[in-house]
Amino acid sequence: MKTVCMCGSFRHYDEMLVLRDALLASGASCEWPTIEQRRDPKTMTEKEAKAAILSHLERMDRADLILICNTDGYVGNSVVMEIGCAYARRKPLYALMPIQDPFLMGLVTAVVSPEDFIEVARAGPGALRE
Repeated sequence: MKTVCMCGSFRHYDEMLVLRDALLASGASCEWPTIEQRRDPKTMTEKEAKAAILSHLERMDRADLILICNTDGYVGNSVVMEIGCAYARRKPLYALMPIQDPFLMGLVTAVVSPEDFIEVARAGPGALRE
């Protein structure tokens, strides 16, 4: 069983919670999103925002797999940074939709459906169907 960290815009937060619940039900562990109450980044001080970013990067370090939750294709500035960090740390990166920027898309291991990603988290990357 793999440990997953999801990265995505807060506009996808509710969808990430649904996917997190499916991952947990399959036996995978999920570093983020957590059950803690989320906080609107616009209400954070600069110090709080920095702490939140560093905390998320630590969660990514603990994960075996990174999932980019971009169900409408959108990736914001924070997710772009997270993609670069995950790639630099040699973490397998999966996305739910192709990323428009070809340079970023080149860093993604595969574009997968939520169901296929759950299988990868459960059985490993070899579980992907061709």
